Amino acid sequence: MTQSDSIVSHATAVDVPVSDSVVSVKATRDTVQARRVTREVMPPVGAGQDTVSADTVKTLAKEYGLLLEPPVIPEVKENPPMSFGMSYILGGIAILFFVIGLRFRNNRKYITAMLRNLVEVRVRNNVFDETVRETSFLVLLNLLWSCSAGMILWGVLGFTLPGSPDSTMYLPSLDTRQAASVGVCMGVMTVYTCLMAVGYTMVGSVFSDGKHARLWLKGFTAGQGLLSFVYLPLSLLLLFYTEWTEILLWIALGTFLLAKIVFIWKGFRIFFTQISSWVLFLYYLCSLEIVPLILTYLAAWWLCSLL
Repeated sequence: MTQSDSIVSHATAVDVPVSDSVVSVKATRDTVQARRVTREVMPPVGAGQDTVSADTVKTLAKEYGLLLEPPVIPEVKENPPMSFGMSYILGGIAILFFVIGLRFRNNRKYITAMLRNLVEVRVRNNVFDETVRETSFLVLLNLLWSCSAGMILWGVLGFTLPGSPDSTMYLPSLDTRQAASVGVCMGVMTVYTCLMAVGYTMVGSVFSDGKHARLWLKGFTAGQGLLSFVYLPLSLLLLFYTEWTEILLWIALGTFLLAKIVFIWKGFRIFFTQISSWVLFLYYLCSLEIVPLILTYLAAWWLCSLL
């Protein structure tokens, strides 16, 4: 081998490792540069990766014609808590209804007597009308009507009064202290029933004799007692199904007006004896049928505003 050939072979042997090292250096530089670019583009771990990922997804969705939106999470509103004591009110109603059921057992003639007392105007002596069992049964039914009408009065207050706190008639206790406001309305209706019975007795005794006054009072108690069978389910539905408030109140108003019309017609037949009785009849309508209802509504509103 000549000297020139040895020099060429030596150069060739040296060129191979030099080219590999150059390629390796270039790859290393590209890797370092890629990592540097990645650090500049991508934020550190835990710092807004979700935002970057969401933006990337939205960009891809626009490129491919897709529309991706996050699901709408419904807002869950907390129901207003039932005021302490509502169970006692419902328990009292249940006990009262149970006692009335015991009184009513095997005595269906009570209902027949109540229907007769509601419409009859002829005075007659009846041993059954003087029994203690019928009197106690009527008292319990009128008490049941007063409690049921109190719950309906609570619904009337909530339906008619404004719901804005800026109003002077606003009653927050109807929602925040439900049991207490219902109890107040029940007490107001119980007082209304007692005062109305006293008023009918006094007016009947002044403008007629004692027998006709008692006959008129029996018509009032019979009407209230029969109305309790309608008002009890209405009041319970009003408490548990507030979305039915309007229709339930209209039904309660219609049945109340029907019972009042029958009772007023009975009083008209008892006391209307001459033409001048028209004036007394109008005074009666205003003083005993209209004004007490307005005063009862205002009394319930005032007492509930004190809670």
